[in-house]
Amino acid sequence: MLFAQLLTSIEQKFPRVEVKDCGSLGAWAEKTPVILDGRPFSFNRHEYLVTPYADDHPHMVEIKAAQMGLTTKAMLKTMFTARYRNFRGILYLFPSRTDVTEFAKGRIDPLIEDNPSSLGKWLQDTDSANVKKIWNCFLYLRGMKSRVGLKSIPVDFIVFDEMDEASPSAVDMALERMSHSEFREVLKLSNPTLPDYGIDKAFQETDQRYWLLKCSACGEYTCLEDTFPQCLLEAGGRVIRACRRCQAKLNPSIGEWVARRPSVTERRGYHYSQLFSHYIDPADILHQFRTTNNLTEFYNLKLGMAYVEATNRLSVQEVLTLCGDEGNASSDPGPCSMGVDQGKVLHAVIGKRERQRAGKIVHIGEYEDWEQLDRLMKIFNVSRAVVDALPETRNARAFAERHKGKVFLCYYSEHQKSGYKWNEGDLTVHSNRTESLDASHVEIQFAKIALPRECDIVKEFAQHCANTAKKLEEDDETGSKRYVYVKLGPDHFRHAFNYEAMARHYGAGSLFADCIF
Repeated sequence: MLFAQLLTSIEQKFPRVEVKDCGSLGAWAEKTPVILDGRPFSFNRHEYLVTPYADDHPHMVEIKAAQMGLTTKAMLKTMFTARYRNFRGILYLFPSRTDVTEFAKGRIDPLIEDNPSSLGKWLQDTDSANVKKIWNCFLYLRGMKSRVGLKSIPVDFIVFDEMDEASPSAVDMALERMSHSEFREVLKLSNPTLPDYGIDKAFQETDQRYWLLKCSACGEYTCLEDTFPQCLLEAGGRVIRACRRCQAKLNPSIGEWVARRPSVTERRGYHYSQLFSHYIDPADILHQFRTTNNLTEFYNLKLGMAYVEATNRLSVQEVLTLCGDEGNASSDPGPCSMGVDQGKVLHAVIGKRERQRAGKIVHIGEYEDWEQLDRLMKIFNVSRAVVDALPETRNARAFAERHKGKVFLCYYSEHQKSGYKWNEGDLTVHSNRTESLDASHVEIQFAKIALPRECDIVKEFAQHCANTAKKLEEDDETGSKRYVYVKLGPDHFRHAFNYEAMARHYGAGSLFADCIF
């Protein structure tokens, strides 16, 4: 059922966000007025921003399409709170140092120059271009990819701008800057990338507010994101935003923010799409949707939706379709191959080669200690095992020494190309992380591997496989692009399977030797 169909009476079922007439960011920006790009601040043709500007929730998440005015809002909120809140420091984070410099010179400095009698008089000189003192509060502009830039700064409010371009560990490190704050306020905003990752994952944990347009003809409310592309109707040589009930033309200025999860109060979330922008022609959106060769970019930047092509992420059901009739074996005459990934427990995947396909997984399990793996080596007649070398290097190496010539410690290396580098001398194997994960991904994607009969541990294995996805990343300094696999949740069995595939393919030549399709 579409979200909009749940709305029989918005005013009764979903309470609106209370808008403060005075003292809010929006009221201040209009009353001052703040000058933006040579014009006084106004909500005209940006009516969807009225409520978010008035919302002072301490934990805000804004998942957005491009060019929706959210960076401007974040910038104004930063200055407003620095002046009128008792904050010691505010940390404004960008993906890289280059973004910091460009933002300071291209956005903040012009804003101050255009508003000398309001914003300008609040500022005091500092010794750094990336540190501003606004009234009694320090504003730190930092790149999220620099560990140094995230240390030793006590702050009360953090803005994550384009959060999806940073690693989850960088986000966690930045949040530690508020460990001793009595406020601990957060604003996260970003174009989304992958489902269940970054800003999309953060938004899922909020009350999830959407801008629903009210039809002036029948009074129905329409969530354009739920009904796309049917919400864009071709009529009389033009494209209109259409009411889902009567198909009348909708005005994007007339709507309500409605929470999909109104019971969630700890975190506030807003979703912004170009579908309700006055500045984007619906005909252009529909045309691009029909003609684009890059659906990922379309969904991310036009609709503000996380998206991943099926070839770049496995689904749980896709993995479970590989289950056969045989149970999760307790032993096997072999010869078998084993992969082990380290976590709070040891995750083991054991398989063997087959003539008709790349192989068959015979055992999947979790183990508390390394001595249990010694038993697996024996009862499954393991001829070659690949073990995650980190983080417990000492225990992993001791295990390899006990089974010298059979067990190898794996180190992922982006410098390793075209296959695996086995070193019999120090019992290690080096592999390009993306290339090796691609190879084992193909085995599942094209049903070149068989799994045991479906059971709880196999379902967990399938979920771990679905918790990695391939994402395109760009190097800040060189501009070069490359695909990397990112973690969306627990993924230990996914890597254990990758190690098992490495062990199984030993001596076969290419990574894809058994995966021809």
